[in-house]
This record gives sequence, C-alpha cells and structure tokens, in this order.
Amino acid sequence: MISSAYIFIEGVEDQPIVCGRFELDSQNDVGRFVYGRSYLDRNNAFALDPIHLPLNEQTHTCLINRGMFGVFSDAGPDSWGRKLMAQLHNTAPQNELEYLIAGASMGVGALSFSLSRSQTKLKRPRNSVTDIGLLLQGKNAILAAEQVSDEVRQAFVYGSSMGGARPKTLLTHNGQDYLVKFNKNDDLFNVARVEHATMQMLAELDGVNVAHTEVLEGDEDLLLVQRFDRKDEQTSHHFISANSLLHEGTVSQLSLRSSYSYGRLAELARTHSVISNDGRELFKRMVFNVFIGNTDDHARNHAMIYSLRSGGWQLSPAYDVLPISNSRQHSVGIGDKGRYGSIENMLSQASRFGLKEFKARRIVDEIRDLVTQWPAYMASCNVKEADITRLKSVIPIIS
Repeated sequence: MISSAYIFIEGVEDQPIVCGRFELDSQNDVGRFVYGRSYLDRNNAFALDPIHLPLNEQTHTCLINRGMFGVFSDAGPDSWGRKLMAQLHNTAPQNELEYLIAGASMGVGALSFSLSRSQTKLKRPRNSVTDIGLLLQGKNAILAAEQVSDEVRQAFVYGSSMGGARPKTLLTHNGQDYLVKFNKNDDLFNVARVEHATMQMLAELDGVNVAHTEVLEGDEDLLLVQRFDRKDEQTSHHFISANSLLHEGTVSQLSLRSSYSYGRLAELARTHSVISNDGRELFKRMVFNVFIGNTDDHARNHAMIYSLRSGGWQLSPAYDVLPISNSRQHSVGIGDKGRYGSIENMLSQASRFGLKEFKARRIVDEIRDLVTQWPAYMASCNVKEADITRLKSVIPIIS
C-alpha cells in the first residue's frame, strides 16, 4: 500500500507553508521525500534534516525505520501517543504515515502533515492550569484503560504526538506552551519533583542550557516543562532528535563507540551549530548524566533545533534528565568502551567534543563535586526524605 502526504512548516509565515511531499510504501517499508519547487525558491528555505534530507531537488529515499525519515517520526506519536490514539479514536491509524497525519501539528517542532497540498490543521492546546483536575482524572482513566468522556478526549488529544512513554499532554500557562508530565502509581519515587530538582541541578553548570520546569502541587504533583520550540504560543523552532541524526540502522557495539554516541553528536553539533560551544556543553551534559545515573539518555532525549526567525542550528536545551539506574549502562555511546559510564570512558573521546584532555578532566571534577550535593538539591526542591533514601539505590557512586 502506498500512501502520501504533504509536509508543512509552521512558524515561517502566519500560516503553515508546504515544503514537500512524502510517499510511504508501507508494504515494502520504503519512504520517499522530495522538496517542493516553491519551497526551494524561498530565501529562508532550510534542510529539514541536514544529514539525510539535504536541501536539493533530488528524491530522498529511506530504507530503515519502516520507511520513515527520523525527522518526520520525531513529530509523531511514540508509545504514550499511540496508546492515546488507540483509546481515544474509533479507528486506529493503519500505517506510520497515518499516525503522523492523525497527530497533525501538535507534535514537537515545526512540522505538520496533511493530505491536502493547500492547508493543514492548525491546532493550539486549549488546556490551562484550571483544567488540572480533569487532566489528572483523565490520565488515571487512560492508564487503567477505562472509558473516558469527550471532554477528556479533547484535553488529551493535544499530547498524542509528544514522544516518550510517560503520560503527558499540553497546556498554555501565562502565555507560554508547556508539556505536562504526570506521575504514575508504580513510580519508585515522585518523578515530577525529582526531575525538576535534577534539571535545576544541571542548570547550575556554566554554559548548560536547560528547559524551564516547575512543579504544580495538588492531589498529585505534576511537572510543567516549557516548550523550547514555541514562543508566545507560536512555533519558533524546527526540531530534530539526535536519534534521527545518528541512526543508520542496527545499533551495534561498534556504533556505540563511534557513530551512535555522544561523541558523534558533538561532531555534528560542531559542524552545523551556530553556537561555538555546543560540543563542550554536550560533554557537560554527558558527564552529568553519568554521575546522576540518567541511563535513559537515549538519542530521542537529545536534539538540535533550527531557529525559524534567525536561522541556524544549535543544540536544544536539555530535557528529560532524571536518575534512572546505577547500572552505568547508558543508552548511547560514552567513549571507547561503548556505553559504560566511567571517568576513563568519558575522557577517552574528549577531542570529539573539541576538548583537550586536561580541560575535559577539569570539567569531570567540577561536575562530580556538584553531583555529590544531590541530596541537598533534592531537599531544596521539596523531594521527600523517603524519596531521597530511595534515590540512594539509584544514583551511582563513581570515583
């Protein structure tokens, strides 16, 4: 079965503009994309993916990921979103492209998808902090696979195209768009509070850009993460995950040492970013993740963004940073020893980040000293003592 859709970009003009056409052969898992001539002729045209979709007239072909270019999948639903769609819609999407169209323009970044070449759905979240009670009720019903009201359906459809496995939706608060992340009953600790505290601690490092977060207290705490792809309720940045930039097929032990790694992402940032220190910043984030035990640092939790106003790529603010495990087995490569979190391994490829070893070692020492203070940071963010005790079995001791 061959399906096709038009790709639109929000935020360049008052209305979304069409930039190309995507065709998916779902039977053979082959995708093809071509930029439109009208888009190529624009002075402000940019490549949706600087690696896999360079800005030219050629037809670009994708033979991995079920034929889906990663930058398109980034804008579509992941496990939580697909669960939502299965429960909130009478008819489930039949292929990967239909999932993207169903999510329309609510996903991260500037892309939206339409069967029409002249228009796409322009959605804006209508949720606000006054809807928190409804959102909590709906979240619990969805997780329990219970029937939900039409009001809940409308409230949660806005989060269906945001990636990840945790329950989430979107809302607008004080003129800014936020991602809302919920706790789950089986969480080891209060994830909303701990993630907020962890992000606050990371933001203490000079030169590290971190997404703004805040905790909303109530019967259940929840975390608000300000969207860095939106400004004043308007699309401001295009988004591509590190997974889309790095992924070439099967991830192997060799690729974890070379191409599917922090080091490779740093090289891409140093090549394409307009921010000269992005390589150094990524090194600091990697070191922090190792010391805090954020082993869920998979490539979808790192990204680059493109400013629709000023142009130019840069590393996105850090997001989804949370202690997960003391296993020291990370989700992308750390260095010469693959994904193993150790000081030796972090230093082994310092040059890929644009760092001399002695400067990299100084950064490691600085971040190790910071992370040793984690109980105090957690307490200052009102993480309960019982949760701090549980975290002691999660955060590794690395010397």
